[in-house]
Amino acid sequence: MSKKIIFVLILVLFWIALPVAGFANESCTEADIGTDTNAATATEEEAGFALLSAIVAGFNDLAESGTGGYDQVNRMLAQQMAALKKARQQQKIDAVFYSRYHRILEVLKLTIMEPQYDEEGILDTLISNEMKEFIVRVMGQDSSSPPPEHRGIGAIAGAIAEEILNLHIYLEGKKDRDRLLKKYMEWTKPPKE
Repeated sequence: MSKKIIFVLILVLFWIALPVAGFANESCTEADIGTDTNAATATEEEAGFALLSAIVAGFNDLAESGTGGYDQVNRMLAQQMAALKKARQQQKIDAVFYSRYHRILEVLKLTIMEPQYDEEGILDTLISNEMKEFIVRVMGQDSSSPPPEHRGIGAIAGAIAEEILNLHIYLEGKKDRDRLLKKYMEWTKPPKE
């Protein structure tokens, strides 16, 4: 079984296990991120949730259809990048979400890269280092951890699933930002005399 098929299977297994209701049953549409005619309708959170749902649904669809080769996954990633750019251009997502979601797409793209595009292995070290750095940043593992804790297809899939959850939590937290800020401001007030 190829590395790519194993990767798709592992991702699907992680997402099936994730307790994020409704995630894999939704898809990202133009309306979700806002179009020129209804740009004011989608909030930052709605557009972000739509993008997160779309990537999970995309892999779910590939798994259900029995596809998942380079061309299919690459096409889905290209669609996700176009939707991400559009959402950012229309200010439907903030820079933090854009950066972190973009990083997920980068890691996925590096993971599915076919050997024929780098037959000499010129990018092997670069790709390995990027994968390790992503895993360390998301999972909090020190890069000095012994293998396979900080590398390998399972670790990559786990980090991607974790980052999707982290972005979901980030968007949820934005709803409470003002309330939390007020709470922290209360804590920092000087005591009443």
